[in-house]
Amino acid sequence: MNQKHDTETDTADLSSQVHKKTQLAKVAMYLERMRLGDYIMMMNRPRRLIWLNFWIGVSRGIGLTVGATIVLAIIFKVVGWLISMNIPYLTEVLQDIVQVVKETPGLEKVATISDLPQVPQKTSLITIKEPAEPTP
Repeated sequence: MNQKHDTETDTADLSSQVHKKTQLAKVAMYLERMRLGDYIMMMNRPRRLIWLNFWIGVSRGIGLTVGATIVLAIIFKVVGWLISMNIPYLTEVLQDIVQVVKETPGLEKVATISDLPQVPQKTSLITIKEPAEPTP
């Protein structure tokens, strides 16, 4: 009977150890996926962390500049295309916007770079006449 009890205890201990190893393996896998070791190594080397963050900032700045330039170029091309279509009210509004940009201090270069086409002003179909002065 004592031998049977020892066998059950050994089996329980073995099962407990296997369960602990399985849990430990899961925790190790989780930490590996989190790359916790890389994070700790980075925190222990602040110069590398600062250098890496500097280059990350530079690349984001360049990306933002290039992206904004592309978006603005597309907007200027679309506005130029809309002005050249000579749509009655839209053309006048867009020409007013272009004129404001040209007259704004510091934005002269933007207006000359875009070189948006100028469409001659149309005469209105409706003319408003001034009331005649009464004769005494």
